[in-house]
Amino acid sequence: MQSSFRHLMLAVLLAGLVVPLGSAGAMEKRGYNSAIKEGEFADVLQDVKDAIIDRGLVIDYVGHVDTMLERTSETVGSVTERGVKSPFLAAKYVQFCSAKLTHDAVSANPYNIAVCPYVVFVFEERATPGQVVVGYRRPIPGPSRLTRRALNKIEALLSEIMAEATE
Repeated sequence: MQSSFRHLMLAVLLAGLVVPLGSAGAMEKRGYNSAIKEGEFADVLQDVKDAIIDRGLVIDYVGHVDTMLERTSETVGSVTERGVKSPFLAAKYVQFCSAKLTHDAVSANPYNIAVCPYVVFVFEERATPGQVVVGYRRPIPGPSRLTRRALNKIEALLSEIMAEATE
């Protein structure tokens, strides 16, 4: 028992030291994982789409967060004194799913439907033009071993797509 506890604590400590690989500027946060790529926004967005399609997956929708923020900023009172309606030069998200991985996830626990569809976001901030951020929402596994296994596979897919798009 004591040995198992030590192994668990060592694994937790080592997990905290792991930094996502990919481009310069990779960051892992509790609810998302992201990486930065120098380049043109449109090119990086296309790299994300290609990474998804190359895996045989279908893109369901591309959301235009930038357009929505520009359109609604005055209504919600978020225009700054300088007239800036959004922190973004460009911001989109790409929505898709994997039938196999989603079947595995919801078979483990029907509440895992919460991770579908998968979303990869891409944005370029006004403050840092030329630095395009690519990231995804991290699926948060529950206590079930089957759920952890299924959601870890989904996160691995999302991480691969992010890494490929930011190479």
